[in-house]
Amino acid sequence: MGLALVAAITLALLSASIERTGPELVQYGNLCGAASLDPCYKPAMKGGFPFAYLFDAPGVSRERQLAFGEDKLVVGALIADIAAYFTMFMFIAWAVSRRWSAIEPTGQT
Repeated sequence: MGLALVAAITLALLSASIERTGPELVQYGNLCGAASLDPCYKPAMKGGFPFAYLFDAPGVSRERQLAFGEDKLVVGALIADIAAYFTMFMFIAWAVSRRWSAIEPTGQT
């Protein structure tokens, strides 16, 4: 069970490299519109799978690039990712143990 938890945390953290954008919009500047005084909006870049937990913070970090420590981390979504991976590993372990017990010889002759 400990190995499954470590693997789940590792996969959840590595899933930040799975990046996608939108549909949420974030402000990336204020020089848009006819008078160049309106805010500029772009689809938000986010990382994490299956739940996005790392969101690009415009004006704080390098634009369109996710990084821990610079961008907005949503802890609840990260915990949900870890729980999803942990559940997956525990299901796989359960299925493998059932399969092994089904093909294990009973010792009767």
